[in-house]
Amino acid sequence: MKDFFKYEKGYINIDATYLYLTQTGNWSETDSLAEKSAKSKSIATRKKIKTYSFYVMLLAFSLLLYFNVTNGKSGKFMLPLGIILLLISSFYYFRAGSGSQYKIPLHKINTMEYSFKSLKIYFKNADNKDDFERIENVEPKGITILKELKFLNS
Repeated sequence: MKDFFKYEKGYINIDATYLYLTQTGNWSETDSLAEKSAKSKSIATRKKIKTYSFYVMLLAFSLLLYFNVTNGKSGKFMLPLGIILLLISSFYYFRAGSGSQYKIPLHKINTMEYSFKSLKIYFKNADNKDDFERIENVEPKGITILKELKFLNS
């Protein structure tokens, strides 16, 4: 059994042993995922990354604007530097804003609560502590798959 489906902030991949939360739904992405733990990046850390990336993007736009206003006469390094800073900071900005990325062993899932296009999964994390994940705007296909999966594991 291998399947995947979309939710608001990414994809959920499911195989015989794990439920994976991924950004792209690509199975090769699941190889590097670890279980969620207290050491996982917190929401505050992701907000800091997103904030700093935004400031670097502003700096990059400023460099590019300055290069444009001076018609390139004030340092040829500003154009490549501005472009590089813009690309790197936008990558981190959008990466930090994306959904969670980790795996949950199916045997550690306790219960699932379903409501319209929404799912709440209660499970034991890597530290063996009770945890949960709320997933919004789940495709109907996904709710059906998860209901069948939980029915089979009970």
